[in-house]
Amino acid sequence: MTKDRHFYGSFILILHSHIPYVLYHDEIGENWLFEAVAECYIPLLNMLKKLVRQGISPKISISLSPTLIEQLNSPYFIERFKAYCYMKMELAEKDKEYFRNSEPHMHYLARLWKKFYYRTLSIFEKECHCNLINEFKGLQDEDHIEILTTAATHAYLPLLREDASIQAQIKMAIQIYEQCFDKKPEGLWLPECGYRPSCLWTPPVGNGRPGDLDSYMRKGLEGFLYENGIRYFVVDNEQLNRSYPQDIHKSSMETYYIGNYPVIILVRDHKLSEQIWDFRVGYPGNGAYLDFHKRHGSSGLRYWKITQRTLDMAYKHLYYPKDIRNIISEQSDHYKWLIKKRLKAHHYYAGRPALAVCAFDTELFGHWWFEGGSFLYRLIRLINEDPEIKMKTCKEYIKENQASGRVYMPESSWGAKYTSETWFNEKTRWVWKNIYIAEQEIRYLAHHLMPDKKLQEITRQIIRELMLLQSSDWQFMITNNHTKNYAEGRVIEHFENFSRLAQLAWNYIHNQFINDWHYLNHCQKTNNIFKEPEITWYK
Repeated sequence: MTKDRHFYGSFILILHSHIPYVLYHDEIGENWLFEAVAECYIPLLNMLKKLVRQGISPKISISLSPTLIEQLNSPYFIERFKAYCYMKMELAEKDKEYFRNSEPHMHYLARLWKKFYYRTLSIFEKECHCNLINEFKGLQDEDHIEILTTAATHAYLPLLREDASIQAQIKMAIQIYEQCFDKKPEGLWLPECGYRPSCLWTPPVGNGRPGDLDSYMRKGLEGFLYENGIRYFVVDNEQLNRSYPQDIHKSSMETYYIGNYPVIILVRDHKLSEQIWDFRVGYPGNGAYLDFHKRHGSSGLRYWKITQRTLDMAYKHLYYPKDIRNIISEQSDHYKWLIKKRLKAHHYYAGRPALAVCAFDTELFGHWWFEGGSFLYRLIRLINEDPEIKMKTCKEYIKENQASGRVYMPESSWGAKYTSETWFNEKTRWVWKNIYIAEQEIRYLAHHLMPDKKLQEITRQIIRELMLLQSSDWQFMITNNHTKNYAEGRVIEHFENFSRLAQLAWNYIHNQFINDWHYLNHCQKTNNIFKEPEITWYK
């Protein structure tokens, strides 16, 4: 810990990166990934490396979901992403010609979009050598960033019925992390900040088997993390506020042990985070910024600014990039001042350097908030220039500072009402019933296996289908009516794949006639994720 009496504290910035598995499915889903890569991940890498070249170590913490890692490492993704960039350049060129004689400013913006995708593709091919994960690894190897992991397919862990499913999601994540980064992860992002303590747990829906609604004791999620070598995770400030004991002072500017294990929670500062993620009051809602929703009909490119938050789409004004620089300067100055103000106030209260933690979805910066990457770049530079505050990775801070106490949290998340209702409700009840049926089936299957190479091939695809079925993304989309049909279709697909492959495995075990090998091959091609999942995780 820094001993300087004028050092007020540390700022931890965590960016959580995840896109559900969309490769080999329809174009709508694949475009989510391509947009995130072009607008977020490549600009983020470019920004981080620019800071390093300038002698500044960014010291941010980035969680990369195993699902995202697997997609970015896929040869199929590489070719499809290149094609996506060429397509965008072609669309921008068509817009440019269309606007040439009628809309001079839109002609100018179309030219900028073409340059944007040309530059994006150039960075991807020439600077990143088509390997984004290796670029992140290089930054971590040089201690400029810390990479965290998360559950394998971003499953909402508090509601998984079987402990073995939780173990499998974590073990798969660690396996992928070790393969890519040559070390074990120390921190894990709980999907949706979803947490469940040790408790007498009752399944919220049955699976059609005897005793399916019986209550039983469950281990807290921190226990699973500890058993797998994970030392810390992140929670929201409101989750901490609901924790026990209630008669002690609790602050988001401290760290705490959680439950009965030596696992530490870092607490997301709600006030600081709101300034960025809340469109209504935060920086991204500035009227001069590029509007996310309004797109040109023929190309899907964006030419308009927010103008006013509640303004009808028809009345949006054209976007002027030159207006942005001063706004970013003002906002980053203000945010750095807010961070320092928070740290300084707690320093005076506690008599020691404080901690401020902000955590966001990476996709906010560059995708939803197009100018967000430029904001982060200037913010990191400003903090680096101020000796009274310092950016730290999660790992660095925890290594240098003691936890302030021990707390016990109830089941909670960073979702609506800070409960699990975003992921379990009447709209998603059927999803969880399917998940619970599959969880029970794979447990039975795991106890009836024999050493056999072909059977291993079948069971590994069964595990892939189960893990993809468990993705929290589908429940979120269904609840919020956001691409609801796509999400429901994916749930149905993975449950059907699981069921047919499980029957194939039973037929194989009992030496029955099998005519479904082509179906296994189809699933292996379409849902080609995680090379070596282990059925023993489910025993």
